[in-house]
Amino acid sequence: MKKKILPLLALFGLYTLLALLLFWPLVFQSSTLVAPDSLIPHASTIALDKLQTESGLYPLWQPWLFSGMPTVEALSYISGLYFPNIVFSLFNTSGILLQLLHLAFAGFGVFLFLRQYGLTTPAAPFGGALFMLNPYMTAMLVHGHGSQLMTAAWMPWMLWAVMRLMQRGGLVDAGILAIIAGFQLQRSHVQIAYYSWMLALLLAVVLFLFGRDSCKSEGSHKGGPYRILLLMAALGCGVAMSASIYLPASEYAAYSVRGMAAQGGASSWDYATLWSMHPMELLTFLIPGFFGFGGVTYWGFMPFTDFPNYAGIVVLLLAVAGGYSRRKEPMIWFFTAGALLALLLSFGRFFSPVFDLFYHFAPLFSRFRVPSMALIILYLIISFLAAIGVNDLLQRSNERMVNPIRIGALLLAVFLLIFLAFDQSIESFFRALFPEPPVESFDLAFMINKVRWENLKGSLLIALFTLLLFTGVFWLGIKGKLSHQMTGFLFFLLALLDLFWIDIQIIYPSESSLRSPVFAESRQVGRAFQPDDITRYLAAQKGAFRIYPAGPLFAENKFALSGIESVGGYHPAKLKIYEEFLAKTENLSSINILRMLNVGYIVTPLPLNHSALELVKTGTLQLAGGPVPVNVYRLQSTLPRAWFAERVSSVQSSDELFSRLLDDAALQGEALVDASLWRGTRTFAPATVTSIQRRSESMSLKVLVPGDAFLVVSEIYYPLRWKVTVDGRPAEMVRVNGLLRGVRVPAGSREVHFYYDRSLFDNARRISLGAFGVALLMIAGGFVVGQLRKKQIGKCTI
Repeated sequence: MKKKILPLLALFGLYTLLALLLFWPLVFQSSTLVAPDSLIPHASTIALDKLQTESGLYPLWQPWLFSGMPTVEALSYISGLYFPNIVFSLFNTSGILLQLLHLAFAGFGVFLFLRQYGLTTPAAPFGGALFMLNPYMTAMLVHGHGSQLMTAAWMPWMLWAVMRLMQRGGLVDAGILAIIAGFQLQRSHVQIAYYSWMLALLLAVVLFLFGRDSCKSEGSHKGGPYRILLLMAALGCGVAMSASIYLPASEYAAYSVRGMAAQGGASSWDYATLWSMHPMELLTFLIPGFFGFGGVTYWGFMPFTDFPNYAGIVVLLLAVAGGYSRRKEPMIWFFTAGALLALLLSFGRFFSPVFDLFYHFAPLFSRFRVPSMALIILYLIISFLAAIGVNDLLQRSNERMVNPIRIGALLLAVFLLIFLAFDQSIESFFRALFPEPPVESFDLAFMINKVRWENLKGSLLIALFTLLLFTGVFWLGIKGKLSHQMTGFLFFLLALLDLFWIDIQIIYPSESSLRSPVFAESRQVGRAFQPDDITRYLAAQKGAFRIYPAGPLFAENKFALSGIESVGGYHPAKLKIYEEFLAKTENLSSINILRMLNVGYIVTPLPLNHSALELVKTGTLQLAGGPVPVNVYRLQSTLPRAWFAERVSSVQSSDELFSRLLDDAALQGEALVDASLWRGTRTFAPATVTSIQRRSESMSLKVLVPGDAFLVVSEIYYPLRWKVTVDGRPAEMVRVNGLLRGVRVPAGSREVHFYYDRSLFDNARRISLGAFGVALLMIAGGFVVGQLRKKQIGKCTI
C-alpha cells in the first residue's frame, strides 16, 4: 500500500510546488491580489464572518448592501457550505492557498483519469501539468474567480469517477462519484459544473455503448444497466449533497436580476450571449497576441477580456498527434465530440444553431452568460490528448514522419523569412485593421496601437521559433540522436515553457503592456479593510440609518465592515425589484427617494450644494486603490426606519408609481400600493412605534394602535423569505412604493414582528448532510461486500 500511495503523494507535492512557484509573491512575499472581483466581495465576507460568530447562525441575509439582500440564495457566502472547507479551516488555510491547492488538485485529477485510461506514468503526469498551467486556469485565480477555478478543478475528477464506475461497477465507486459530484456542486459555480456534468454524462454514454467488453469489472459482474442505475444514484446523491445551496438558490432565481435576464426575449438572449467567442479569435490559440493581450489593447469581438484564449502551440500539436494515433478508439470519439461541442457552444451568437438548441431546450442553460466559458472543456480535452500524443510518439516508430517534418520545417523557415522581409508592410496592414482605441488622448491611442502590434509580432515570432524547436527535437528523436526519454523530456519542457510564457504575462504584466499590476503589498491593501476616519464617524452615529455612497463610491462594499448599511454596493445577483428601482430612479438620484430609504448621510468625493444637505464631516476613505478624500453630508428630514402612513393610495402602473415618487411636491411619507389591492386612497388611523429591536434576520416593533393603521418599514420587500406576524398571528405583507414592506395593523395591536424564514435552508442543510452520509455508507458497504466476496472466493478455492 505504501508503495502505491507514496508516489501519488510525491506527484501531488510536485504539482503543488509548481503552483506555489508560479504564484510565489502570494505565498513567499507579503503580496495580495488586487482584482476587483477579489477585493470587493471580501469586505462583505469579513462582515458576515463576524455576524456568524456573534449570532451563532449561518447568515442568510446581509443588511449592508442594496438596503438588504440574501446571501446563500444569491450564491454568496457559501464557502462554509463546501464540506472540504471544514477540514481546511482547521489549519487556518488562507483563500489563496486553498485556490493553489485546488489548482494542484486539478492536475492530479487529470493524472488519475489518464492512468485509469491506461497511459504510462511519464505521460499521465505531463497531462496534469498541462491542465493546471493552462492560461485560463491562471487567469481565473489572478482575476478573483476562485469559485470558477475550484469548480473546474473537480472536472477531471468527475470524469475519472465516472470511468471508474462504468468500468468496475462497484458500490464503492458509486460512493466516490457521489462525493466528488457533491463537492463540485458545493463549490457553486453553476456554469462550470454544468459543463462538467454534460461532459461526464457524454463519457458515460460512450462507455456504455462501446466499452462493454473492455470494461469488465474488477470483482463485479453486473452488466451495463446496473452500472447506469448506480451512476444515476451516485449523481442524485451528489445533487442532494448540494441541497443547502441550490434549493434556496433555485427559488431565489425568480426574484434575482439574473433570473430576470433569463426569462426570455431579446434582452435575455443578449445577456446569455455576452462574451461569445468569435471563430476568428481561434487564432489566439496559436498566436496569443493576435487580438491584443487583454485590457485596453484588446481589439477582438468580446466586450472586453483580460487574457488571450491560448492553448499552447506545442500542446496543440501533441493533442492532434494523440487524436490521430488513436482515431479508431471510442474514447477518441468522445474527446472529439466533447471538444467540438465546447467549441460550438463557445461561439454563442457568432454561430447560433448549436447554442440555440441548448439555450431553448437544455434545462437552466438560458440562465448562463459568457459562452466562451465552455472552452474549459476544450482545454481539458486538449490536455488529455496531448498526454496521449506524447505517450504514443515515444512508443511508436515515426520514420514515416521524416518527410512531413522536413517539409514543415522548410515552410516555417520560408514563412519566417517572408515575415522579416516584409515587416513594415505587414505592420501597416494590421494597423489598418486595429479599431480606434476608446481613449481621448491621441498619444495614448498611438501607444495602444503600438503595443497591439508588438503583441502580435512578438507572439508570432515566438510561435514560429517554438515550432522550429519542436520540429528539431522531433527530427533528432526520429533519427536516434536523442533517446525516447530525452525526446519526451524535451517535449514536456517545450510545452510547459510555452504555457509558462503566457502565464507569466498574465501574472506579472510589464509596464509596457499597458495592463495594471495584479499584485499589491498586503499592508497597503489591508488598510482598505480597517476602520478609517470616515467609517469610524459613521459607525458612531446613533439610530438606524443608511448611507448613500455617491458617484464612484456607489459600488463600494467596505462600509459593511463597520456595520454601516448602504443603499449601494456590489453584487452580480441583487434583487430584481432593486435593480428595477435603481434604473427607474437613475441610481436613486432623488432626495425624496433617499429619504424614503432612511438615508441619513451621503458620502461623496465631490462637493454638493442642496438645502436639505448639511456638511458634517470631511476626511479620507481608505480603499484598496488608495485613499480617497470625501465629504459626508447629513440628509435632513429623512424618514425613520418604520412609520405609520395615514394615507395609502393605489397606482395603476409602474410609470405612475415612479412619477409620484419622484415628484418633489409629493407628500412625504405617503404610501403607494398596487391597484389590485384597492382603488383610490384609503385613510388609516395615526399610530406610534414605541420601540424597535433589529437583528439581521428579524425586526420586532412595539406599537400603539388606537385604530386600524398601516405600517411601513424601510426594508426590502422580499415575500419569499421575509414574513410578518401581528401579535403572533400571520399577516399579509404588502409591497409599498415599489420596494418597501407594509402591513395593515388592526386596532389594539401591540407588536409587529418581521422575520426571515430559515426553514428551507435548515431542511436543505439536513438533506446535504444526510446525502453525504449515504455516500459514505455506499463506500463502506461496498468495501465490506468486497471483503466478504474475497473471503467467499478464497473458501471456494480451498
